[in-house]
Amino acid sequence: MIIHQKFIPASNTFTRPGIKMKPEYITIHETDNTSRGADDEAHANLQYRGNSRQASWHFTVDDDSIYQSLPTNEVGWHAGDGNGDGNMKSIAIEICVNSDGNFIKAVENAVWLTRKLMNDHNIPVSKVVQHHHWSGKNCPRNLRSGAKGIEWKDFITMVKADIKKEDVKVPEKENLKKHWASKAIQKAIDKKIMTGYSDGTWKPDQPLTRAEFVTVLDNLGLLDK
Repeated sequence: MIIHQKFIPASNTFTRPGIKMKPEYITIHETDNTSRGADDEAHANLQYRGNSRQASWHFTVDDDSIYQSLPTNEVGWHAGDGNGDGNMKSIAIEICVNSDGNFIKAVENAVWLTRKLMNDHNIPVSKVVQHHHWSGKNCPRNLRSGAKGIEWKDFITMVKADIKKEDVKVPEKENLKKHWASKAIQKAIDKKIMTGYSDGTWKPDQPLTRAEFVTVLDNLGLLDK
C-alpha cells in the first residue's frame, strides 16, 4: 500500500512544533468526522492548510489509502496529555469514519500500517494503545464500543496475526554522506521537499513513483500556481 506524504509545512509551528521524537508507542484514534467526503486526503489537506485548533497527527487512514502529515520522528499534538508520553513518544494513526467510506476496510488498512510501524520502529504490540489510554477520551469511539461490527480486541488480534518476534527489526540507517548526491539530498531534506520514508531511511537510488513525483511538485508549491 502506498503512503502519500503531505507534510504540514515546517513553518506552521502551531501544529508542527518540530520537536524530535524517538517513538515508543503507536496511538490509535478515530477522526469522529462522519461527513461524506471526510476521508484521509481531506484530513491531510486540513492539516496541510492549517488546522484551526492545536491538533496534529502522523497518519490518516481510510478504506483505500493512507496519508502522512508528520514524519515519525517528530512530535504531534494528538494524545491530550500535554508533554506526556502520548504526545512526546507516540505515533498517531487516525482512522476515518466518513459515512461514505467502508469502516471495516479502513480498520484493516490501519492494521497494515500499525504492523509496518511496529517493524520500522521496533515497537511491541503491548505499546499499541488507544487514545483513551493517554487522556481518558472515548476514542477510538467505534472500536471501543464495537458499534460498527469490529472492536478493539479484534484490532489487536489482527495486528498480532503473522507477527513474529524475529520479524521485528530496527531498519539499518543509510550513510547518505557517502552518496554522490549527498549535498542535494541534504538540501531536499532541509527544505522539506523530500523527507524519505516513515522509518527514517531515504533509499536514494529507489525509482521515483508518479505519486512521489507529484508530492515533490506539491511540496515545491508548483501545483498551486
